[in-house]
Amino acid sequence: MRSYEAVVEVSHVGTENYLFGALRRTSRERRQAGTRYRAEARPHRATREEDPVRDVPVIAIVDDDPSVREALERFLRTFTFQVRSFASGEEFLESSELRRVSCLLLDLAMPGMNGIEVKQELGARGLRIPTVFVTAHADDEIEQHVMAAGAIAILPKPVDQQMLLRLVQRVVGEQ
Repeated sequence: MRSYEAVVEVSHVGTENYLFGALRRTSRERRQAGTRYRAEARPHRATREEDPVRDVPVIAIVDDDPSVREALERFLRTFTFQVRSFASGEEFLESSELRRVSCLLLDLAMPGMNGIEVKQELGARGLRIPTVFVTAHADDEIEQHVMAAGAIAILPKPVDQQMLLRLVQRVVGEQ
């Protein structure tokens, strides 16, 4: 069974289309104003959840804090990125989507594998995923280790969303 969406085309006699204004009028007002409308059914197009678009960049978030994962995921989805969240480095490394990831947001301090160990394992597998480390424990020494591990940036928690967006857009734009 197919689902259908209704598409209403409303146009004013003349050269301009008035979609929203004409819809608010009553039928009688539309007839008096010379407005005509036509409804048609066309097959429903799949949403992102039903059939993901293959060329949309995938951003992976790896953080043991569910509130951080959810907030970053919600924020990035508003910019049409496909976002995948993982609660641990091990879960991310076991994912079948590793080769589709365009940018990785990686927590530094997590139980099990820490962020640097995850980044090193990716390198050992030959995967060069641009990585932004996110941490509540940043200092100069840690920043040196993270950058030496191949990070493109390190952001302190709470994350500055505009800075994060600029970084992700830059990374995705370079690919």
